[in-house]
Amino acid sequence: MAMARFHRRHFWLVLLAAAILSALAYSALGRLKLDTGLEALMPDGVASVENLHRVLERTGSFASTMVVITTNGREDDGEAGARFAANLRSKILAEFDWVASADYAEDVSLFARHRLLYLEADALRALKARLEERAAATDASLFSEFAGVPVNIHLRSEPVYPAISTEEIEREIADITGGEGAPSAGLNGPKSQRLFQASDGDGGTVTLLVVWPRPADTGLGASKRIIGDLTRAISEMDAGSYGANLKARVGGRIYNRVVQFNAVIEDVSTSGIWSFSLIALLLVATFRSLTSLVLIALPLVASILWTMALAALVIGGLNLVTVFLVLILFGLGVDFGIHNLARFSETRAGGESLEDSLSAIFRHTGRASVVAALTTAAGFYALMITDFRAFWEFGLIAGTGILLAFLAMYVLFPSLLVLADKMGLAPAQGNGREMGSPLWAAAVQRPSISLGVTIVLAIAAALWATGTGFEKDFGRLQAARSAEHNAMQANISRVFPDGTDRAVLIVETTAEVRAILEYLTAYMAADTDTPTIKKVKSFYSYAPLPEVQAERLAIIAGIRERVRELGLAPPEDTADSDDWRRYLEIGGVAPDDLPQGLKRMFTGIEGPGDEGRNHEGVSGHLIYIFNSVSMNQADLARQFADDIRTIRVDGRSYYPATEGLVFVDMLDLMKGDALKAILAVIGTTVAALMLFFRSWRKTLLVLVPPALALLLLFGIMGWAQIRLNIFNMVILPAIIGIGVDNGIHILHRLSEERAPGEEGGLSRVMRTTGRAAAVTTLTTMLGFSGMLAASMGGLKSLGIVATLGFGACLLATFLALPPLLLKFGPALYEKPQTS
Repeated sequence: MAMARFHRRHFWLVLLAAAILSALAYSALGRLKLDTGLEALMPDGVASVENLHRVLERTGSFASTMVVITTNGREDDGEAGARFAANLRSKILAEFDWVASADYAEDVSLFARHRLLYLEADALRALKARLEERAAATDASLFSEFAGVPVNIHLRSEPVYPAISTEEIEREIADITGGEGAPSAGLNGPKSQRLFQASDGDGGTVTLLVVWPRPADTGLGASKRIIGDLTRAISEMDAGSYGANLKARVGGRIYNRVVQFNAVIEDVSTSGIWSFSLIALLLVATFRSLTSLVLIALPLVASILWTMALAALVIGGLNLVTVFLVLILFGLGVDFGIHNLARFSETRAGGESLEDSLSAIFRHTGRASVVAALTTAAGFYALMITDFRAFWEFGLIAGTGILLAFLAMYVLFPSLLVLADKMGLAPAQGNGREMGSPLWAAAVQRPSISLGVTIVLAIAAALWATGTGFEKDFGRLQAARSAEHNAMQANISRVFPDGTDRAVLIVETTAEVRAILEYLTAYMAADTDTPTIKKVKSFYSYAPLPEVQAERLAIIAGIRERVRELGLAPPEDTADSDDWRRYLEIGGVAPDDLPQGLKRMFTGIEGPGDEGRNHEGVSGHLIYIFNSVSMNQADLARQFADDIRTIRVDGRSYYPATEGLVFVDMLDLMKGDALKAILAVIGTTVAALMLFFRSWRKTLLVLVPPALALLLLFGIMGWAQIRLNIFNMVILPAIIGIGVDNGIHILHRLSEERAPGEEGGLSRVMRTTGRAAAVTTLTTMLGFSGMLAASMGGLKSLGIVATLGFGACLLATFLALPPLLLKFGPALYEKPQTS
């Protein structure tokens, strides 16, 4: 055969060309990026994704990173934590150019000075009434009873004046008024800052240093650099010199992003090593030769390099789903090499020459492989009709990868065989000997029993399959968090109880801010059945509405006048600057009076030239809507999404943005596309088989293993409550592909036998080609089993479904196919066919 002669004579040319192509592909991998965000799984044009991008541009990102500083509960540990935070802040501001801001405290002087302004009008009236009831009192302790009422003011996501105990309230009153119960006779004046600090629940103290990167430094690469820089800076600080058993760790959303990314990479690497090891052991055990491993691995690795290079050039990167394609392509692509090497060894064992054995690969195995490759690739390409980007990109890369794996196994593999033969390293003749198996021997010798068992299993699986559903807890798909990580998150929540999970809405004018606040306040009051909104924050949370301020200031003015009438005065040793009457001598608070960091929170980042500014001098206002339910739970996230997805006020519609809305839309899109994807894969596979076989009987026979395998798989999943998700769904075309591949090779080999309907002819096919099919299925199954130990729930679920699915393929191929071939084989091949 011409192809065999070409490889025998010009194998060096083929090997050189493959090496050059692989080197070019490897160099292109530098362009390959990994995006672990949910929005990377969604198609263009989805409103929740576009809104999220628009908000991220304005806010610079939802993400900050934090240094979590814990101390052991000594009396001065709070001061030690603050001192460490202050020194670390100075260090990172001086050393790192990516830092936009770093704070361990909030400027609260404005709010301390105007604390009475943040009391509700009814509370102010009640305090004035108490003043009237005790008008005879003339000392400063009177004012300390009503002026020191704690007020909850929230900056960013943390309380400046959090809920405190009775003892703490007394100390707070004393600090401001110097009245009865004060630790000292003098006044401390208004506090200028509030530390990001809280009790850790075990007698210790938690102090946070919040670090915000510049807007341009929010990508994954920059995030890894940020975490690395902060970790190094902490290690360079002498934490032991601060006492109180001080410890500092990096946390926050940027840290979580990097942790998830590292978990993905570690899982892929670990699973890859484990899968390659198992596959290598099986290949060596099957072919009794280390050379066989090299012969199969080199073309496979080359094809994966070519595939990833094309992905880098065409798509630009990988997402949370397609990042696992290397493992999938390795498990599927190895099948071509196993069939080729098995046929080569078999013919060489029969005394055929090198060239004749290569010809057998092209003439016999190659014909079946091309049908299997095109059918499997077409099944993956069918995923591209869906709108879900995760399916679309997966289908494109996987389909192309299958074709390139086929190409490598029929271009590079034969030349490697020639090289190995010339070096005396070719697999020993006889390694392709026939091998019996109780499973297929029983299926051939007792077809009625085998068919009966198949029917019983199919019925049971069909009943259990009704319990299969979709995973609704996204948290189960993420990497498992350590106890230390969970403790750190709990400490962050103690300081910032509101959390950072919220939706953000951009509006143009203050009138719109006011209208939306009024709408949401009324909505929250009315929504008592399924409340999902915890609170709403805007600059009005810190600069109350003008009419509200006017009402409160009028009451405060009445209190001030009454104090003057009563002749109340501060203690004689109090400096004028510490006169507690300054709390009554206040005016209103305007948005421009707010601290700079707080103003940035509610106006966002201005673009170059601020061309988008409106008549109020800013290019928009930000409103934050905090959720009170978990956004990892699909049902709860959907309730929150339903509450805030579209806000209609005064004839206009507003669309808040949050990753939670993207999660909800992703589930809806995935569910809508899941059935479409499965039907497209099945339809394309059937069409391809009909095109190649031009026989509906042959097509149906080949479809028996994958159809039964899917039924068994869904039955097991329904029984074991294993849910479908965005990760494990992409393995379904591969399960169909391996089942079709087995059927095609067995059916094609059966066509070469002179007596296809006889038991002896089928037994020989199952001992040779069937053996190769068993090895390919076991190899693929063992390859995916490496994912079972993954820390990431999504990857682990992919490994579980893949292992069960390929195991079901193996069972279906050797339990159901032999009796059907015995019955229908003669009708398919009345005239013996040779290839």
